[in-house]
Amino acid sequence: MGHNIAQTKNGKWMTAWAGDTPWHRLGQQSEGLMTATEALAAAHLDWEVTKLPLEYKGSDGLYDVIPNTYGVFRVDEDGEYIPLTRSTAVGRVWKPFQNVEAFSFLDDLTNTLEAKIEVCGALGNGEKVWVLAKLPESIVIDNADVVDQYILIVNSHDGSGSVKIFLTPIRVVCNNTLTLALSMRKGGYNIRHTGKLHGRVDEAREALGLINKDFHEWGEQAASLLDIKLTEHQMDMYFIDALDLTYNKEGDLTTRSRNLLNTVKSNLDNTTNKVGNMVGTAWAAYNALTEAVDHQFTKLANGEKSQKRMESALFGTFARKKGKAFELALNSGYKYPMEVEQ
Repeated sequence: MGHNIAQTKNGKWMTAWAGDTPWHRLGQQSEGLMTATEALAAAHLDWEVTKLPLEYKGSDGLYDVIPNTYGVFRVDEDGEYIPLTRSTAVGRVWKPFQNVEAFSFLDDLTNTLEAKIEVCGALGNGEKVWVLAKLPESIVIDNADVVDQYILIVNSHDGSGSVKIFLTPIRVVCNNTLTLALSMRKGGYNIRHTGKLHGRVDEAREALGLINKDFHEWGEQAASLLDIKLTEHQMDMYFIDALDLTYNKEGDLTTRSRNLLNTVKSNLDNTTNKVGNMVGTAWAAYNALTEAVDHQFTKLANGEKSQKRMESALFGTFARKKGKAFELALNSGYKYPMEVEQ
């Protein structure tokens, strides 16, 4: 099974999505963007998280509480406690950030009750919950190429980390999830699982202001890629470097690496990568690569989408690879030398 989507006891997927998104096709499809209330209900995420003290069994056979050590549990519809922490535990000051809080966070941040959630879901037993939401602003590159602004909220219920808020630009023409490359922002913005909710909202509101600033700075960087002209040889070197392709003992690309390179290069001929004046530029190269990562590398041998790979493209290893690719594209004009004719 190529996914890690959480399920309810009766087998319903804890995920919902709207439109033609770069994501899975499990769960419930909405006719349009969802409000927080609609998304919670559609994705079966209207359960609560609780923190309970952990106990140990002493030599006398009796149980006693471990001081300041807690487990985190999801309470299902039958009142059963589903563990969300297994190899970890949380401390006294850790506070659960409920799904309803994470989803309504968006309303608090943007001061609107409008439908804006496009994808949401939970992984594993529910230990990680995400919300991908569309914000009103877009950027138009080269007067033709529209990139919409999304934010991704990832909330861990297993004590492994804080609430994270990421900027996720999505290119409209092909649904590529582009990646923020500003050096100080690649890890997103963190909201701690401590303190009061209104304090977290204040932190997140500050982060949202910075995200809007980041989005416009990222747009300027993206537009600058149109000014970087690359030969076919330079594009090959860029793709090899960005994807960490490997060579055999004879100095040639391995068969797998050659196949990956050819897949990415074929995307240069797509109409989505010929918008405006992007042909032959670093912007075209970067988008050919992200298109491969989002729409081709996420497929299994049988042609079906791998959920794990799609998660990776949004907030995992594949996303980091796209971030590296963006940074390399910004420097590609002088990093990769012109091919010298013999």
